[in-house]
Amino acid sequence: MKFEFDSEEEMIKGAKKRALKILERKDRTKKELIDKLTEDGFPSSVIDIAIKYVESYHYIDDLRYAGNYIRFHQHEKGKFALRTYLKNKGVTDEVIAAAMEETYEEDKKEVIEALLNKKHYDKETADIKTKQKITGFLLRRGFSMDEIRKYL
Repeated sequence: MKFEFDSEEEMIKGAKKRALKILERKDRTKKELIDKLTEDGFPSSVIDIAIKYVESYHYIDDLRYAGNYIRFHQHEKGKFALRTYLKNKGVTDEVIAAAMEETYEEDKKEVIEALLNKKHYDKETADIKTKQKITGFLLRRGFSMDEIRKYL
């Protein structure tokens, strides 16, 4: 969606309104908001002003975004998968590390056991093919091979 404005002042006002409209639907990272505003055809100087505006009201906060994501998904994904998702959203390594330290509850055994129960895995009756499938499932969830071996 491209916007037409008569003056830079109107463009700045339009970028701020558009940023608020984008954030109204769901929480986003700074990078996601910049990408959306760029797609809409706003120049980077105007985008910077709009970003500073929404940041001043704490409407975007990558640390909050990362903490919320970790809090809601840590019981179904490992640290690696959580980190990868957040990196793809444009969250910096420093912010991810701070959010992990602040939010992540380090009980891998509980998470892996819950996932194994969800898949109806029984290590007493599981054959090699089933173990391979479960291993792949847990690897895709971001757990290391060492962590998986402990619980299988």
